[in-house]
Order: sequence, then C-alpha cells, then structure tokens
Amino acid sequence: MLHRPQRTRTRLRQLADGALFVAAFLAAYFLRARFPWFDLSPLEPLADYLRLLPAVAVLGPVILHLQGFYDSPHTTARLAALWVILRSCAFTVFGLITWLFILREQLARSVIILVGGFAGLLLYLRYEFTAWLDSREFAQAQFRRRVLWVGRPAENTRLRAGLTRADTAGLEDAGDFDPAAQPDTEFVALLHERAPNVVILNLAGLPEDASRRILRLCGHEGIEVLVRPGLVALETPRLILDRFGGEPVFYYRAQAASPVELLLKQVLDYVGGAILLLVLSPLIGLVALAIRLSSPGPVLYRQARTGLNGRPFTMYKFRSMTVGAEQRQEELAGRNEMRGPVFKVSDDPRVTPLGRFLRRHSLDELPQLWNVLRGEMSLVGPRPLPVEEVKRFDDDTHRRRLSVRPGLTCLWQISGRNDIADFTDWVRLDLQYIDEWSLWLDAKILLATIPVALLGKGGR
Repeated sequence: MLHRPQRTRTRLRQLADGALFVAAFLAAYFLRARFPWFDLSPLEPLADYLRLLPAVAVLGPVILHLQGFYDSPHTTARLAALWVILRSCAFTVFGLITWLFILREQLARSVIILVGGFAGLLLYLRYEFTAWLDSREFAQAQFRRRVLWVGRPAENTRLRAGLTRADTAGLEDAGDFDPAAQPDTEFVALLHERAPNVVILNLAGLPEDASRRILRLCGHEGIEVLVRPGLVALETPRLILDRFGGEPVFYYRAQAASPVELLLKQVLDYVGGAILLLVLSPLIGLVALAIRLSSPGPVLYRQARTGLNGRPFTMYKFRSMTVGAEQRQEELAGRNEMRGPVFKVSDDPRVTPLGRFLRRHSLDELPQLWNVLRGEMSLVGPRPLPVEEVKRFDDDTHRRRLSVRPGLTCLWQISGRNDIADFTDWVRLDLQYIDEWSLWLDAKILLATIPVALLGKGGR
C-alpha cells in the first residue's frame, strides 16, 4: 500500500547494503594482509582488488533483491531473514569467484570468501538496527500515512477488507467521505480537521463529476491522491502504471518478472550459452561424426517451432530419426501415448539406434545452444512445440506458456519428461514455472537437469 515511500526507503537500504559490501571487501583485504596465514600465496596490491569494488557494491544488493530481502522488511521471522542474508552472501561470493575465473584474474580466493562472512555479519546488524529503528514511536510517526477514504461506503469497506498486514502497517485511518452523498464543503472541512497525507479515491460506483471535484479540491489543498479505478484485475498478469499518448494507462504484464530481471536472464542466457557451446564443442563434434557414419541423411534436423508469444522459429536438433520420418507420423497416430495435442510414442520405429541413445540423454538437443545465442530460446523455459501441435490446442489458457521464451530445459524435463502422459500436467508445470520464476529457480532447474540427462531418466 502506498509503495512510493516504501520504495524510497528500500532504495536507501540498498545503497546502505552496497556500502556494507564495500566495507566488508576492504575489511577482508586488510585482515588477509594482516594475518597472512589465511593464505599461503602472497597477497596482490590493493589496487588489483579495487577494480572489483563496483561489482561488489552492485552484485550484493541485486542478489539480495532477487532473494526477496527487500520485499517485506521486518514482517518475516528473524531466522528467515538471516537465511536469506547467508544465501545471498554465498551467491555473491560464488558470482565473484566465477567472474574472476572467466577473466582469469589470479586474486586470493580467501579475500573473496571473507567478503561473504563479513558482509553477512554487517547485513544482519543493519537488519536488526533498522528493525529496532522502525519500531520506535518517532520513526513510526515519520513514516505513518494518514489516509482519508473517499468513495461509496460499501466499496471502501470492500477495499479495506482486501488489505494485508503489510499494507496497513504504515497507515493511520483518518475516516471516510462519500462525495455522492456529502457536499464538497464537508470534504474541505474534513481535510482541514483530519490533516490527511493521502486521499484514497475509490472510483467504483462514483459518478464522473464527483471524482473530478475531489481531484480538483485535492490539487488546491496540495494533498496526494491514490486512485483506485475499481477495474476487475486478471488473475495472473501483474499491473504496472505507465504513460501512453501523454495519459496514464494500466499495463498488465503476463508474468511477475520485472524488465530488469528478464534482461539479466537474457544476458545470462547469452553468456551461459556461449560458454556451454565452447566447452561442449568436442562432444558436439563427436556426436555429429557418429550421426554421419551411422545412418544416411543430414546431421542436423530443422523444424518450425513456436517461440515467444507464438512467433515461429527454426529449431535445430541432431537428427535422431530416419530420413522422411515426418511423412510417417500419420500412420503412427494410433500409437500416440500423450493425451492432448502433442505427439509422443515410446519405441518409435522411426528412431535410429544411435538416435535412441541421443534422445535418452538429451544429446540431440545440444544444437539448440545456437538457438539460445540467436535469442530464440533460453537455457530454461517451456519446451518449444511444433507449430502444428500449437494450432491443435483445445484450451486457450494453454497458450500462456508462450508468454515466455522457450528453453532447453524446464520443470517438465526434470519431472519425468516423457513419463508424463497428459499434456495438461505438462502445461501445469510450465505455468508453475512462469508464475514462480526467479533466477534461483532457473539455477535449480539447470543443476537438476544434469543428473536427469546423464541417467537418461524419462528419455525416449
């Protein structure tokens, strides 16, 4: 509720946490320099480490944000906050070490590890201090917002009933006013008497002239106004206030991830895809040679798949079937084992012996790293379906899985793959991924994919 002041305090806390990460970094360096027994190698000059300070100052608060540390400060249990701090510091240390590895910088790893320990201690002390400060009567008086509710009584009651504990934590109720039943003079008198900081204008059920009068009077008095339009919001999209044609508009996003988080995900896709393509290039070459020698036909298989928002793209795979396999699909239609528009057959006679091995261990998917570098796919996301199968969707809600970029692996991939026989269950896992998405979830899916691919669980 009234998130702008909360956002300002959150930004200040993020800046403070960035400074604490810098302080932890400097403390770690000087402790390591003072006690050389922490590491057998000689310590590099401080100037070599100072180049990392901007990355430390930014990376730490970003990871804390992604872990939800700033979402509801001081409304969660102390142990839960401590766990988030420790986890975020561990991710920060891992990120710094990975960055040093990529850049081939030979800096003392003990300094980086100590950064995580010192930062965790300083962050927890900051958390406890701000929690104590927020509990003081002076701080509450500074941050509390006196709210006057303007609208039809029934609508105001309905709006109040939907508030959470976090919404009402910083509010002081200054009463109600019904502009459809009371004169404007009473509203002005109420503003002078109650001295509210904010007027909540509930448009539901109000005539247009009444809302205009309230906005005009609040403008004259210099009172902030929060407008509740009373629209019926969709269940899954997230609402953002934007401007279009010089006027305020409501923008319904199809997922919870912010544009910044999605940009970071795409950058990680490019970096991760390039690294994987480089590291796995010997294996890719070996598989390509084996396909060329084992059966006639091209090494790569190209198929039109449905990408982000339903836009088709050409997906690449290692060929695992005999030439002309698509023309034989109709004769196998009766053996389809997947309920829904998707075609899946175990012991498919069109699959070559080598192709069966490649499919079981997901090696046929390796060329899709090129699709990732082209921006058509992500490392993690719902698996792209053939265009013809998407056209056969009998439930329009299934198309929401197209609201994100398709991926190499997904929840379906690590939850049984082809052992899942109902397309509805497949879609349920994809929508669960979309609704609960985070970089941490992507990391867990990528890690879980490794044993699934090695052991061939659920692959055919």
